[in-house]
Formats: sequence, C-alpha cells, structure tokens
Amino acid sequence: MDIANSASEEFSFEKEKAIAKKYAQRFQWEMILIGVGQACIWLSLWPLVINEIIPLWSGFIIATICACFAYLPSHEAQHGNYSRGNPKRRWLDSFVGNFTLITLIYPYEVLRVTHMKHHAYTNDKEKDPDFQTSNAKSIKEIILLVLDGTSPDYEKYKEVFVSDKAFQKAFDKGVKIALLLRFALMVMVVLYPLQTLLLWWLPAKLGSIYTTIFFSYYPHIGTEHGRYKNTRFWQHWIPRYLNHSMQLHFIHHLHPNIGHYDEPKAIEELKPFLIAKGVPGAEDIPDRVTYNPLIKF
Repeated sequence: MDIANSASEEFSFEKEKAIAKKYAQRFQWEMILIGVGQACIWLSLWPLVINEIIPLWSGFIIATICACFAYLPSHEAQHGNYSRGNPKRRWLDSFVGNFTLITLIYPYEVLRVTHMKHHAYTNDKEKDPDFQTSNAKSIKEIILLVLDGTSPDYEKYKEVFVSDKAFQKAFDKGVKIALLLRFALMVMVVLYPLQTLLLWWLPAKLGSIYTTIFFSYYPHIGTEHGRYKNTRFWQHWIPRYLNHSMQLHFIHHLHPNIGHYDEPKAIEELKPFLIAKGVPGAEDIPDRVTYNPLIKF
C-alpha cells in the first residue's frame, strides 16, 4: 500500500497542503535582491577591471561568487513565485529569470520548461532532464559533465516532449536567447579575451558546477520514484547559507510555491507529516531548522 495513502487522517494531504499554503504567500524580495544584485555587481566588474580600477584576479573571484548566486532567483521565477498568479506581476518572473542568468550564460525559458519536466518526472530515466546529473556516480562525474557541455542534454528532451506544444514554443524562445548570449560572449572574447575568460566563461562554468552539485546531485542521491520518495533531507559540512539550503530542497519538490526563505518554518511545522509519509532522511530533520544543525562532519 502506498505510504501517502496509508498515512493516518492526522497527516492527510489536505492538512499538509493547508499548512504549506501559509508559507506560499509572502512576496520574495530577498530573492529579487540577490538575483538582480548579483547580476548588477557582475556587470559592474567589466568597467572596473578594464579600466584597471580593480585587478582581474579579484574580479574573477567576485564574478565566481556572483555565478554561484545566479541560479536560485531564476529558479523561483521558473515556478512563478514572484507573480504568485497575478498577471500584472508576471513580468517580474520573466525579468528576474532572464536577468539573473546572464552571469551563467543560460537561457531562462529553456531552464524553465525543462525544470517543470524535472518536477513532473523526477528520477525518470527517460523523461527527467536532470536524471544524468541527479543520478551521477560522483562529484567528479558532475564536474566533467558540466565542463564538456553535456550536462544536461536539453536537445534530447526537445525530442522526448515533441508533442508538447507549450514546451516546444518556450524551448524555441529560449534557444534564441541562448544564441544571443553566445554571440555576446564571442564579441567579448574578440574585444577582451583574458577578461572574458576570467569574468564570464570560467565563472559561469564554476557556477554551473556549484549549482549542479547542490541543486541536482546531493538532493537526489539514492532516492526513488514517488512524491515523497524522490528527494531527501541531507546534511553537509558546508553551512546551509553557503549552499542555498539545498538540504531542504525536498520541501520544494513537495510544495514548489513555498518561498525559499520560508521553507525552514514550513519544514518545522510539517516535520510530523514528512516522517509519517516516509520522506528520506525526515527523522533527522531538527525541530528547529537553524544554522548549525544542518552541518555534519
């Protein structure tokens, strides 16, 4: 019998959903600040480095930090967590989603539609666009996949979902943005080769490695199919504020509308539900999700 169905009425899905809804209302100004902020800082590095106001090596370090902070704000936009269903605010999802990803040289629309398929088919070998990285054998394999550009193989999923017209339309729109970003990269390579290498291409690669490891690999290690089985709670030696609290990523898979900075409180209240329904690692979730309890040496 399915674990979710066998859970007592005390832990019904209706009650779980009602609790989650309380944490899916607040406007996420923090994510907008981080997303737009890192992109603006990254853009400001170019004149500062080119005019020798700051050295290239320090620009490289700052650009890499920006790249590591670039994906999460866009990820929230992918779920419409800025507009919250309000048509008048939908432009926020598109603006933040696209602008923050310039640092990573990724097209927002491609990431958005493939990420939606990841949620729909998590751990499905044929249909989950993140399967290759979430089921990698090691961090070394992840690094190699990102560096050679085959992580993930988005073109494959354009064929897999060929009958999904909305997917195809968004994907094609994203490809145009991708070509524009690549053209901009090539122009900058011609004009400022060393600066482009250390301010854009290499930080983007390092940021992509960081993102793939913490957003795709760690949350899904050893998980299975099923709503309550495909993502796990885990602990790590890196404090959660330095890996975007991805130890808590399982709650996002259960309730994507919960804002990122509201996840800890939601998890604290939902912990009995998570244990009852067999979320991997749920027994190890602290009663209060603070800074140190998620660190494991």
